[in-house]
Amino acid sequence: MNKAKTSRRRNIFLFVSAIIFITTSGASAQQKLGDLVSEGGFDWMIGNWEATSDEGDKIELVYKWELDKHLMTMLLKFADNEYRAMIFYKPAEDQIVQITVDNQGGTGKGIWEADGNKAVLKHEHTGTDWQTNKMGFAHSKVDANTMKWEMHEMYSSGELSDYPNFTVDFKRQKKSAKK
Repeated sequence: MNKAKTSRRRNIFLFVSAIIFITTSGASAQQKLGDLVSEGGFDWMIGNWEATSDEGDKIELVYKWELDKHLMTMLLKFADNEYRAMIFYKPAEDQIVQITVDNQGGTGKGIWEADGNKAVLKHEHTGTDWQTNKMGFAHSKVDANTMKWEMHEMYSSGELSDYPNFTVDFKRQKKSAKK
């Protein structure tokens, strides 16, 4: 009887060890979001950006690395609106995913894609009124200190309109020294 218990425990231990080995081996082989962004040539987006709306409001946009470049966070602030997002690579679907929350209680989700020299976010945002807006945001590098941000209508097919609804030019901001 003791032999049967010992054998069963050993089999369970071997099974658990095999599962741990398989899951950790796969995880270590996964590509980082930072590698994908760099390979695509979009690491220039990381940093603090600022623009002014047509109404004169300051627009702040910040992309920041977290968790050893497995996660990028985004902050967007303008007027009385604030959006925060997590951007990460989902290897099972081979997609770069964004999950967004805003200060009004709205939520969003989207997928990032490269389109030539543009990093494009196809995004659905649902506000507290349960209205869902689908839009695309194309980010392109003008020069080392300027980013063009185009907002496009997104059709139910997932395609973006040929021409943007509006365009914003962001200027890179230097980080202020911490006091």
